[in-house]
Parts: sequence; structure tokens; C-alpha cells
Amino acid sequence: MGFSSLLTPLQPSDILHPCIFTMIYFTTFILTLLLSHIARATPACDDVAPPEELYDPTFADAQGAQHAIVAPYNVTWSGYYDNPIGDTKKVVCNGLARRYPHFKNFPDYPYIGGVFNIKKGSQNNCGECWKLTYARSKKSIYITGINSDINHGFNISQKAYNVLSGGLLGSRTLLAEATPAPPDFCSFRKK
Repeated sequence: MGFSSLLTPLQPSDILHPCIFTMIYFTTFILTLLLSHIARATPACDDVAPPEELYDPTFADAQGAQHAIVAPYNVTWSGYYDNPIGDTKKVVCNGLARRYPHFKNFPDYPYIGGVFNIKKGSQNNCGECWKLTYARSKKSIYITGINSDINHGFNISQKAYNVLSGGLLGSRTLLAEATPAPPDFCSFRKK
């Protein structure tokens, strides 16, 4: 009797049973993913916050980058960036000229200059904020990148260089540690 049950042909309902289970499993899985996505996107009763506060990529990216890149770079100075009426249309980051037509219009002027990661012909990395720290003077400043630097470091205003070096203009070059910083460190600094 036991062998006869093994020899009976399969019925159509026997084949569909595993398929139905699989379809129910995958449908449940897809619905779970969809509903969890909706639940995360919908604020609770009093949790309403503007999207800028919830999804501010600039601050989060800068915070992540701050821990990722810490490296020494050559820092030089140029009187070009000390000119308050310097024309922003004449630097690599000329896309910033609509908002900041002259160097003095940058909120952190004269803490501006050329940065190694800004390439000619590209607006990428324009307006990024960098923290430069000089070990000898134990001074730190924040610089806004508005131009490229052909020396693959930082080329900043003489005033900013003077603060960073602790008043030692010397050879016009120093080695400083550079760290990406959140944009508000360059825009709303205490003077």
C-alpha cells in the first residue's frame, strides 16, 4: 500500500501548491518594501520638517568628507585675492559671479582662493569650504574655493595667509593640513 501512493501520478493541484506559496511570499515581500518606504517618507503627526532639513546633502557630505580626507598641502598666497573688487567672472568658478560679482561679496572675504580640486573648465567643487591648519603657528582658517591652483595645493589671499602663518609671510609657501568643512564655516564665520 505504501508503494502504490508513490506510483500515483501527480495531480495539477499538487504542482500549483508550491507556486502559490512562492507568489504569496514574493507579493508579501514586495508590499513590505513598499510600505516601509512610504512609512519612512511620511512624517508623524508633529514631526513635520522641511525637506531641506531632512535631506541636506551638502552638510552630510561635508561631514562625511571631513573624516575621510586629511592631508598636507602646499599653501601659497597671491595679492590677486586681496583685491575687494576682483571680478569673479575671471576665475574658474565664474558660475558664482551671479551671486558674488566681486571678491568682497563673498561672506568670508578675504578667505578665498584657488584650490587643488577645482579644474579649469569645470564648476565642480566651486564654493567648497576647507579648513587649513598650520602646525607651527597652531592656527586654523576656513577658505572658500573659487579658482584652481596650478601648484596642486591652495593659493589664498595674502591676508588669509598672514593669519594662517601667524604673521610669517616668509618664503610664500607653507605646508598645512587641509580638511573639507561644512559650508556654514565659510559663510557665517565670526569676524
